[in-house]
Amino acid sequence: MHFVANQETPSGVGCKSQSVLRALTLTILFTVLASAPCLAEDANNAGAGPVATVSMDHNTFIPGEITVVPGTTVTWVNKEAMPHTVVDLNKGFQSKTLAKDASFSFTFATAGDYDYLCSIHPNMKGKVIVKPAS
Repeated sequence: MHFVANQETPSGVGCKSQSVLRALTLTILFTVLASAPCLAEDANNAGAGPVATVSMDHNTFIPGEITVVPGTTVTWVNKEAMPHTVVDLNKGFQSKTLAKDASFSFTFATAGDYDYLCSIHPNMKGKVIVKPAS
């Protein structure tokens, strides 16, 4: 059996050159994607306004209650190994099951009080109060 390194392909480009070209193309693609604005996980997540974060840890939403202005995107992040969800009691939003370090975001467009809980652990409750800025 006879092997030849950098054998020419019918296009005239060597295998090593094709690998370098492929790696360069992927690098450019990933750079463009990394610098592009991310697509919203939720259709209601505009991502252009203020932001707030709520952690899930020790079977608790931290903070348990937050006050934000309309247009604020709230992101819930599960900080523990136990899975959790975020479910609005008025069915305005609902996350999928969130594993450790997973997150869910929702943009609050309308003023009001939004009580929510973890459907897996119904004793985990929280509240988002949306009030126009004074």
